[in-house]
Amino acid sequence: MAPVLMLNCLWKMAAKRRKGFALLSSLAVCMALNTVAAQAPLPDSTGAPKAISSITDSTKLKDSLRAQKIKKTILRSTFVPGWGQITNKQIWKVPAVAAAIGVPAFLFTYNLRQYRDLKQSYIYRVDTIPANDALIPEQYQPLSANSLRFFRNEVRKNVDYSVLAFLIGWGLNVVDAAVFAHLKDFNVSDQLSMRLTPQINPIGLSQLTLSFSLRPKKTYVSIAK
Repeated sequence: MAPVLMLNCLWKMAAKRRKGFALLSSLAVCMALNTVAAQAPLPDSTGAPKAISSITDSTKLKDSLRAQKIKKTILRSTFVPGWGQITNKQIWKVPAVAAAIGVPAFLFTYNLRQYRDLKQSYIYRVDTIPANDALIPEQYQPLSANSLRFFRNEVRKNVDYSVLAFLIGWGLNVVDAAVFAHLKDFNVSDQLSMRLTPQINPIGLSQLTLSFSLRPKKTYVSIAK
């Protein structure tokens, strides 16, 4: 009878130990799950994790700042030719911009003054008042009425051409500033790579593939907390 009682006691003690071990195991698993949940990024109101949301916000902020800078450059170049090039740190282009706009402006004023002189000289030549011939400038005195009219029409075309050249120069100034403002974040020297790789197409013919890679510069945006 004594051995039976002893075995019964040992069985109860072993059962208690198994329950205690199971309890400790469950407690350890719960603590591990809580630790992982605490370290995981919490979702925001949209359901995305906060880490991903932070990266997205940083990218949007960078794109917004870049768009504002490009817009500012275009406006500067539109109102003051060459200012956009200075904003893009391309000061060496300013003389070219000044020449592209200044030369047509000079030709416009010169041709316009010559056109007015020829127009008035033609009026003096064809009127019925002989005394008005003396009012014709000296360089136009030998010209007849038909010659004055011909040169007047030709100079009028030069006036129009100079206006067109002036507008084209101004527009190219704005386009140049806008294009290089967009390309400013790209490194077109070191990051531009070209690779030539052979390939075989599905019909069994060999071919060469030429691929270009243009990677933007790494930009860092600091956000004040």
